[in-house]
Amino acid sequence: MPERRPQQQRGHERRQTVVEGAARMFDRVGYGQASLSDIAREAGTTQGSLYFYFPSKEELAIAVINEQSTRSIAALTAPTTAPSPFGGLVQASRAITEQLLTDPITRAGLRLSLEQGVIQAPTTAFHEQWIASVEERVRASIELGELQSPLEPAELARSFVAFFTGTQLVSNLLAGRTDLLNAVDAMWRILIAAVIVADRQAEVLAVLDAAFDAQGA
Repeated sequence: MPERRPQQQRGHERRQTVVEGAARMFDRVGYGQASLSDIAREAGTTQGSLYFYFPSKEELAIAVINEQSTRSIAALTAPTTAPSPFGGLVQASRAITEQLLTDPITRAGLRLSLEQGVIQAPTTAFHEQWIASVEERVRASIELGELQSPLEPAELARSFVAFFTGTQLVSNLLAGRTDLLNAVDAMWRILIAAVIVADRQAEVLAVLDAAFDAQGA
């Protein structure tokens, strides 16, 4: 006989199926154009089942954002093999880039965060965590004499996140993210030339080459 899954596990799996279906719809058409009937159809379930887990589209969107935040923060804070803090930033950005290329939940969560006035609080919290994670590595990079800039670490961190966000947005608009690896690679080459001290640039560029060029950027 097939193994019987506990009711709680089946409920979790059904809820996750709804979240993933919603993410695919939000990724394709955005929050405003995604109807609950479309989401239910995409998830392969009924509207009644959808309402059981999520009484409103807003709650469903928040669930997508929270899942995206969990996945992305895990990628950003995971241990790296880079020999320096800035190299760690490069490797973390490669992980986020991969999520954008392969994971509808990550794409949908970031798209929802860019739709002004739709759902503010959860998306703000994610970006604050993202900036804080980058700032930690920026400070460590400065302390090691790897990074030099007249700007404060918090300003640099916020700018780096903005650069990445803009890079992936433009790549999506112009090429459906087919050139995203190349675009993020180019972004880092500009930043490395701007803020990494001359005698450390070769080391960081080697990390960049390993993370992006070797992956078929």
